[in-house]
Amino acid sequence: VFTSGSAPSSLLDLSFFDSLGLTGYVASSGRGTVSGTVSGVSSSFAAAVGLSNSAAQYWGTASGGSFSISGVRPGTYTATLYKKELVVATGSMAVSAGKSSSLSLTSTESLPTLIWRIGVPDGTPSGFLNADSESFIVGLRAVADEETEIETMHPTDSRMSSWGPVTYTIDSSSASVFPMVQFIAVNNPTTIKWTATSSQIGARTLRIRTTSSYNGGRPTIQANSWTSSTPAAPTKIDSRGVTRGTWRGLNQLYEYSIPSGTLVAGSNTITITIVSGSSGDEFLSPNVVYDSVELY
Repeated sequence: VFTSGSAPSSLLDLSFFDSLGLTGYVASSGRGTVSGTVSGVSSSFAAAVGLSNSAAQYWGTASGGSFSISGVRPGTYTATLYKKELVVATGSMAVSAGKSSSLSLTSTESLPTLIWRIGVPDGTPSGFLNADSESFIVGLRAVADEETEIETMHPTDSRMSSWGPVTYTIDSSSASVFPMVQFIAVNNPTTIKWTATSSQIGARTLRIRTTSSYNGGRPTIQANSWTSSTPAAPTKIDSRGVTRGTWRGLNQLYEYSIPSGTLVAGSNTITITIVSGSSGDEFLSPNVVYDSVELY
């Protein structure tokens, strides 16, 4: 649809396509509808449902816990519930021509009692250093109300703040201090300082969520004198990531079990270092894009 620049009417009628005899086109009468409910996603976040298989994909936003997706080709689909851009539930859905199918999805996101958190687990780097405060994505990563800085500027752009390396202090630093991207050859490592009480120590788990990685980059941690093992390399994406203007890739979750006796009542230092079997210069070095960091 071409316009003078303004958004086309939401009442746009494209029903004439049904009578054109287009090869492979499925008329509205040959499509189905999926509607249902979602639960377990805080009202602070947009919830969306996606349907996808090897031939097609559809998405719809949830309002008041309900959603409806019409015009769906017949077939079996993977149904995915998104909390903003974080997958929190999946299921399977069969769609038939001319029929309405019902679907209910409940978030299975793990929500442990936290000691502290940096950022918000929502599948985006929102709020971090060199990321705009809000990148509101709805559905299957398709519609953005605002762009992040990395989508409009190269990481080397002079308008970007210094990437670091960064030292972040729990209960003192703001999320905007923490880097949205950590590059091996630019701002490695990121250091977290934390003063713990006696009730906060013992065996703990550090959880790191990332939204993308480049060239095998993944995080390892050191908590005081204890060093984690190196996680397996993430699935490689054939993309330069943030240097071509995107922070989206494959969301990853890394968890590190910090043994009892490692953390102390008082000052603690946790260091996150990005490692890889590959290398690269500066902003083309292996890297990860952060979603959030949590200790529980």
